[in-house]
Amino acid sequence: MFPLRIAIFANGILSTRVGGAQKHMREVLERLATHYEIYYFPEPQAYIDRFKCNSEYIEHLGKLKVVISEYFIQYKGDKININGIIEKYSEDISTCELIYDLDFQYCLENIRYGGELSLLMSNNTGKKLGVCLQDLGDVNMHFLPEMHSGYRFARVAPKLTGLVAGIALYDYINRKLTLMKLTGAKNLSFITIVNRSYTTNMKINFKNIYLLEPSNALDTGIKSFKGKAKENKIIFFARLVYRKGIFDFILIVMEILRSLRVEVVVAGQFQHSYEERYFFELLSKYHLEKFVNYKGKLTDDELYNELSTAKAMVYPSHSDSFSISILQAIYLNTPVVAYDIAGISVYNKFNCVKLVKEFDTKAMAKATIDILNGGKVDFSDPALDSFIEQHNSWDRVAGAHMEIIDKYIT
Repeated sequence: MFPLRIAIFANGILSTRVGGAQKHMREVLERLATHYEIYYFPEPQAYIDRFKCNSEYIEHLGKLKVVISEYFIQYKGDKININGIIEKYSEDISTCELIYDLDFQYCLENIRYGGELSLLMSNNTGKKLGVCLQDLGDVNMHFLPEMHSGYRFARVAPKLTGLVAGIALYDYINRKLTLMKLTGAKNLSFITIVNRSYTTNMKINFKNIYLLEPSNALDTGIKSFKGKAKENKIIFFARLVYRKGIFDFILIVMEILRSLRVEVVVAGQFQHSYEERYFFELLSKYHLEKFVNYKGKLTDDELYNELSTAKAMVYPSHSDSFSISILQAIYLNTPVVAYDIAGISVYNKFNCVKLVKEFDTKAMAKATIDILNGGKVDFSDPALDSFIEQHNSWDRVAGAHMEIIDKYIT
């Protein structure tokens, strides 16, 4: 019997910049390829950035027998021909049993291409569509609170006020478009989510919604870094953009350093040059250069070593759907201080994760100082052990996806 054929859309997995959502999609896609015949269809942005795509990862997918659209492989970087993409994709997808979009977002800029390609292809071919939501559960779906959130962002980074206000409006419109398009999709069979907060924060009006359990996992390589001696330092690591709290972090560090001296490690890659310039401008303005050690993008082993030896991870993120970063930290017995947002609610029952009100940088600094001064942090928790055990294998995450896929593909 031949394996069933699935058309996969996975926005951003060919990029050299891989965040938590792309990590999830890569790990799952590679495992789906051992059970199904996978055809992968890159998004329009991948064509625009064709020469920036990770060629080694493209070769890796080939070795796993993941079929990447030949139209993309042969693309030479000329002007993007969306009609050609749609025509070729429709032809190839007609041989597939199901379309599965591993990170569905109906982005405003994609309207010029007819909208999200996975949805467009489903409409064109009549194929059943499944979507996974990974980047939506943290945004308030009411207009005035979302605009107020944008205003609060601007207070944290005043030089970026206009940009932040614009992005807040953009995010709100994108989320509304996503909900509208999903709930109106004629061939939508199921939605998978990585955090239960989606159903409460977004109020999705659809019956076939499945929480992936587990929805994310630790890499096996992290295990050798557990139990390292703690050093007098704190760490912040993420995709370095304002929504991940990089400018909040500066205010928090200023407050911490008023009470005690500690090494501050920042790891990650800036997504935008203007945010990178502003970050170092603020470090200079507040005389923090000698305390903040920016290490840039680290290898996994370098990151795990820094994380394992830190006394605390300060994580003032405004945008998360699960946070693999927090999972990694608590596995390595490093307590975390974070904002209490919907996407991080999965951790609110653990004593080793201290949650404070969003934008309250002083409360975050105080919670961090308490940890550094020897405040009680409990890692001896059967519920925590069970949670980590559940999330220690990407095979289980892929299995959760496949259990749902199999309900609709046969």
